[in-house]
Amino acid sequence: MRGVAVICAAVAGWVAVVGLPRGFAIRLPGVAPRFVAVSIVVLAGSAMILNALLGVLAAALAISVILASVPLALSQKRRIREAAAHRDRWPDVLMHVRSSVAAGATLGDALIDALEATDDRFAVAANTLRNEITFGGGFDAAVLRIRSDEDDPTTDRILVALAAAARTGGTRVGELIAVLARSVGGELRLRKAHDAAMTEQRLTINVALVAPWALLALSIATNPQARDAFSTVEGSVVIAIGFVATVIGWLMAVRTSRLRRQPRVFR
Repeated sequence: MRGVAVICAAVAGWVAVVGLPRGFAIRLPGVAPRFVAVSIVVLAGSAMILNALLGVLAAALAISVILASVPLALSQKRRIREAAAHRDRWPDVLMHVRSSVAAGATLGDALIDALEATDDRFAVAANTLRNEITFGGGFDAAVLRIRSDEDDPTTDRILVALAAAARTGGTRVGELIAVLARSVGGELRLRKAHDAAMTEQRLTINVALVAPWALLALSIATNPQARDAFSTVEGSVVIAIGFVATVIGWLMAVRTSRLRRQPRVFR
């Protein structure tokens, strides 16, 4: 156990001071690389500390894995929140486009102005749109590039509809954009309402994940008999089975509480 503690301390210190070795990269969907480094530090450091406090390696490792998942979850949650905030701006963009089209602007110019007035991510899309319209393959080619960069079902639906409106033209373009803005706004409000309704359930899920291991740590720390029992091979097997069951149950509960992501139909 001392050897494990020494290794964990060395890994935590190395990553915290030097960082990850060059060429060593762990990429997880929705997780920034720096949060992976933080997670490694938390894993190694907490394993060292808990092993010294509890004296039960299996329990220390199981609890450390749960603690190390917190930075990864926070990074993914931040990315989801930023993506949702980005999607929430689409109804305003569409209404801006409608106003500009009603004032006589072309659909392409109206969309460029609306995107530039929103945020940096939309400004990049506006620059792509301008370059494609001016020097490239036109509005349709710009739509394909933006959809590929955004990788978002809502953006797919909006841009495909706008591309169809640009091809057909006519006096009903403004009305089509207004209907699209109302439809997208209603869908986004529905998803927000679902997320708000699931807040209590998500809190319960996380408590159910943490509580058994907090109780286990408290039991081992305060009861020498529990420490001796879980220090055996049989005790380690029980902890391993409990950890696997806890993680599987948590993943299943999270999946049931999450609103399914829309499929990308228009690829």
